[in-house]
Amino acid sequence: MVKPTEVKLRDFLKNSNLAVPKSPPWIHSTASSNLIPILNEEKLLAVKCNIFQGEKLCYLFVGRAAYKGKDALNPEPWQLPTVFVMRFSNPPPLKRIHPFDTGAFERGRMPDYLTTFKLEDFNVGTDQDQIGRLISLYFETPRRYVDRDANDQKKLKEEHLLNMSHSRVLAVSKLYKEGSTKDCDDRAAVIELQVEADIPLKKENLLGVVIPEEFQRTPGVTEALKALTNVIETYRLLPLNVSQHYGLIYECVEQVYKRAGINL
Repeated sequence: MVKPTEVKLRDFLKNSNLAVPKSPPWIHSTASSNLIPILNEEKLLAVKCNIFQGEKLCYLFVGRAAYKGKDALNPEPWQLPTVFVMRFSNPPPLKRIHPFDTGAFERGRMPDYLTTFKLEDFNVGTDQDQIGRLISLYFETPRRYVDRDANDQKKLKEEHLLNMSHSRVLAVSKLYKEGSTKDCDDRAAVIELQVEADIPLKKENLLGVVIPEEFQRTPGVTEALKALTNVIETYRLLPLNVSQHYGLIYECVEQVYKRAGINL
């Protein structure tokens, strides 16, 4: 008698014949209160993680500045995000790849149809080709991934002969296709990367930086940034909460891509 088996997302991707397109740039976002210390250190630090206990990790997202820290009404410039846009010829080794923000999953911000499974069920490993396979499966192209234009689940089922043994594969498909809500925002449809070491900031790796414009008037900041990257994009502080600045930040990231000659 043949018993049914459950197909892990990691195994499904590895055993597929999906194309592996070049990954969009990797992005690290942080509160701008960390900008000056980062410029002095010239590296992104792996810090103690409260999701993966006992580990020090540096988090990045693929293609989008989707990380969101604590929101604030009428924020000061140092509460707004700073974004580092990176592409590596020799990428740092990865500790884990997940198809969404693990912090949002663990804090109960994801839908029940996803959290009925364990977080580990969505760990697709450390092979960087898994990034391209995730994009091919759910979005087809890097451009559609960055635009969050996901494939229809029905099409996915038909093309890949998916059934209930592929529940985890289908759960991610539904997550990617849904629009953002108050509790489930863009962090639900972005690939998360975890690195277990500090990441040095070097001119050959750093495509550009996005900062609140107020920091450009701070002595030493522009000079230190220019030593690390040729592309500095700034955005204005608006009389709005932090989360309402993300449209400006996304536009700045797109400008970094254009100025760096990145075609998605």
